[in-house]
Amino acid sequence: MSHRIALLLVVGICLLASPRQLAAGESSQASDPCACPCPDCPDNPCCTCREPEKAACPPKIANRRFLEDWKPCLCVPCCEKDGWAERIKAVRLTRRHQVWVDFGGQVRARYESFRNQGFGAPADPDDDWLLARVRAHADVHVGDHVRVFLEGIWADQFDERELGPRPIDIDRGDLLNAFGELKGDLGFGATSLWLGRRELETGKQRLVSPLDWGNTRRTFEGGGLTWKRGVHGLDVWYTNPVVVDADDFNEKNDDVVFWGVDYANRQLTCITWGAYAYGLSRDDVDEDRLTLGLRADGAIGGTRLDYDVEAAWQTGEIGTDDISAWMASATVSWRPCTACGDPKIGLGFDYASGDDDPADGTQGRFDQLFPLGHAFLGHADVIGRSNLLAARVEGSYDITKSLNLKAWFHAFWRADTADAAYNAAGGVLRAAGGSDARAIGTELDVMLTYKLDARWQAFVEWAHVFAGRFLEDTGASEDLDAIYLGLQGTF
Repeated sequence: MSHRIALLLVVGICLLASPRQLAAGESSQASDPCACPCPDCPDNPCCTCREPEKAACPPKIANRRFLEDWKPCLCVPCCEKDGWAERIKAVRLTRRHQVWVDFGGQVRARYESFRNQGFGAPADPDDDWLLARVRAHADVHVGDHVRVFLEGIWADQFDERELGPRPIDIDRGDLLNAFGELKGDLGFGATSLWLGRRELETGKQRLVSPLDWGNTRRTFEGGGLTWKRGVHGLDVWYTNPVVVDADDFNEKNDDVVFWGVDYANRQLTCITWGAYAYGLSRDDVDEDRLTLGLRADGAIGGTRLDYDVEAAWQTGEIGTDDISAWMASATVSWRPCTACGDPKIGLGFDYASGDDDPADGTQGRFDQLFPLGHAFLGHADVIGRSNLLAARVEGSYDITKSLNLKAWFHAFWRADTADAAYNAAGGVLRAAGGSDARAIGTELDVMLTYKLDARWQAFVEWAHVFAGRFLEDTGASEDLDAIYLGLQGTF
C-alpha cells in the first residue's frame, strides 16, 4: 500500500507542478516578448532565428512517449501556444532553458462484448465489460546530457468479466516507465545509457512490443544502450519482464531474463532493414532460447507497392531438449492511383513452426516472445504465433479526411498436426489429440475509426471467427463474435 501512496504522490506532484511551472514560464516571458527585440537573439526563444526549430514542433506522438522530442518547442513562446494541452509541453524551468520538463498523458475507454467466448466452451460464454486507462508522464531534462522520465498508469475493468479478469486488464496505479538516462556524442555517434523501468519495442512489434492493445501495457526493468549515427541505429538491453499485480506495486520477475541486440539501417530511400539477436532465459523451465532474425520494409521503386518481411530462427535448450524453431512473415500492399480515399490493399502471410514429435529430443515450436499479435493475427485475439500457418487479405479506405474504414480476412491452420493450436497469450488453445485436421478457422474484422481532432479519436469494430475443422473435431466449436467501442485522447 505504501508503494501505491508513493506513486500517487509522484503523479500528483507532476500534475500540480504543471500550472505552477507554466506560470513561472509565462513570468519569464515578460522579459522575452514575442516582438523579438534582439537581432542576434542567442537566448531569446521568441526571435525569428528560432523559426527552423519551431518548425519541428510539435513532434509526432509516439507509441512509447519517451521517444518524442519536444525540445524544439522550447522556441515557441507561451503567447503562441493554444490551450492547456500545448502549454504543458516543453516548460522551461530556468531562463536559459537548460532545465525543462514535458508533461503529457493519455486517457482511454473501451467497451468489449463477446459472444461464445472460448467457442462456446465456458458455462457463460456471452459477456461484456468496460475497460478504462489513464497514463500521465513527466520528462525532465537537465542540459543535453541528463534526463529522467516518469510515467504512471492506472487501468481498470468495470462490470466484471464472468470468466475473471485477464492479466492485461487491471493495474490500479503503478509506474509504467521510470528511468534515468545519460546522453552524449563521444565522437562516434549519439549514445545514451538508461537504467530503470522501460518499455521495449522493435521493428513492426511482431516479437517485442509494449502491447498497447492490452489495458495494462507491457514493460521491463533493467538497463540498456542506444546508439545512432547517420542511417545506423543500435539498441542493446538486459532486462527482466515486469509482472502486473492489480492491487500492489508491480515487480520484475527475476526468474526470467530478456536481453537483446537490435540493429537498424536506413541506408536506402526505399528500404529499412535490420538484424537482431534476442535472448530469453526462464529458470522455472530451465530454458535458454536465442532468437536470430532479419527484417526489411519499404517501397518498391517505380511502383505503388510496399512490403514488410521478417524471418527468425530460434536455438538453445529447454530442459533436456534442444531448440530448433523458426518463423517467417511477409506483407505486400498496393495503393491504387485514385483521386480520393487513399485506398490500400494488402496480402499477408505468417508461418511459425510447431513441434512434430514431443519425444524426439528437439523442441520445434516457435516461441512468440513478447508480441503484438493483435496487429497481424486477428483482432479477436484468438490465435498466437506458434505452430501456425496464416494468410490474410486487408484493405483500407478513407471515407472522409476524418473517417477511415479497414477490413481484414484471416485464415488459420496448424503448421504441424502433431502439435496443438496456440492462443494469443502463447498458451494452448486446443490440444493436439483427437484430430489430424489443420484448419483452425477463419476470421473477419471490420473497423471504423473517426478522428475528432488532433488529440481525440474513436473507433468501432466487429470481429467474427468461424470455427474450423480442428476445433469442430476436438470440442466446442461455436462461432465467436467480438464487438469493440473505443475512445482515446492523447496530450
